[in-house]
Amino acid sequence: MRKKNNQGFSLVELIIVIAIMAILIGVLAPQYIKYVEKSRMSADDDLADTLLTAGYLMAADEDYVEDLSDGNSITLSNTGIAVNQVGTTVEDGLNEFVSGWNSKKTTSKNYRNKNYVVLFSENNGAFTVTGSWTP
Repeated sequence: MRKKNNQGFSLVELIIVIAIMAILIGVLAPQYIKYVEKSRMSADDDLADTLLTAGYLMAADEDYVEDLSDGNSITLSNTGIAVNQVGTTVEDGLNEFVSGWNSKKTTSKNYRNKNYVVLFSENNGAFTVTGSWTP
């Protein structure tokens, strides 16, 4: 009498393995999506902080500070980065600081419909630079 040599897995074993994998994916997928969204928010906050730093640098630069006006701003949105200016010298300066970032935009769901505005405000000849998320 010959002895059967079983090789491979039975159908039941394969179904059990697939079911276990489906359960693991069902449990882990929401956590993965949450971590991806957190990283997108972090990237948006980092870009906004970089723009605020660029605003500080511009307000401290003697070549541009004399041409800055109250109300000049840099805006980050889900369509990209825009510069609001009064004079062409300021526009050139702001565009110089944000050059290469025009393709950057908000990517997280939390900031998709919000704008980050870096605002230059003049107070007794000195400029303050503020940044905030606005709806």
